[in-house]
Amino acid sequence: MTYSRRVTALAVSFLPLLFAPAFADSDVLWKIVHDKCVVQTAPCISVNTAEHYAMLKDLRGVAQFLLIPTDKITGIESAALLDPATHNFFADAWAEQGDVDARLPHALPRDGLSLAVNAQQARSQNQLHIHVDCLSADARATLKTDADKIGADWSPLPDAIAGHKFVAMRVNGETLGDFNPFLALAKTLKDPTKEMGDHNLVVVGASFADGPGFIVLTDVATTGMGGEDVQDHSCAIMH
Repeated sequence: MTYSRRVTALAVSFLPLLFAPAFADSDVLWKIVHDKCVVQTAPCISVNTAEHYAMLKDLRGVAQFLLIPTDKITGIESAALLDPATHNFFADAWAEQGDVDARLPHALPRDGLSLAVNAQQARSQNQLHIHVDCLSADARATLKTDADKIGADWSPLPDAIAGHKFVAMRVNGETLGDFNPFLALAKTLKDPTKEMGDHNLVVVGASFADGPGFIVLTDVATTGMGGEDVQDHSCAIMH
């Protein structure tokens, strides 16, 4: 059996779990990464042992990938993410854009790639995972319109995106190497250990007049509304 067929076969073996009603097993992603990917890579497409994460093609979407830590980190509420020594998983996710691009006719523009983490109540899996995928056309247009109103400090985004009333900030730089969105969010909270889990967190690439950067978005989740809502898993902006 070829490597590609072996990867496909292993991925298919997890289909009953992934399509179980309401993701009945909230540890499916952890089991995939811990029991399979760290042992033999497949069904993940890569495992970065130095940075402690794996990349898995999501079953939804043409180009959606999940960055999943290989250590047990339940989600955005995890105390591990408040430790500056923990790897900057958002920076890692941005660096993996090539995985998304490889599934598309051509590379995404900088402002077309988004990274999203859902709040605790807006997710089905209890293993941290960053959705790496295309930004929706509506979200892209809104951020382009509002870009000049977004500063280096958190402030309300003038316009809603996918029903979310985000607060936003801009970050300058080609990469996220010197900026950790989890820690930036934590600094705004009175008790991060209790409040982080209530928040969605999104990072979108941007090109400002003075150079490349990012727009970071967060809001307090309402029922069923996750940060992933800003993404378009069909990647219509590429059509």
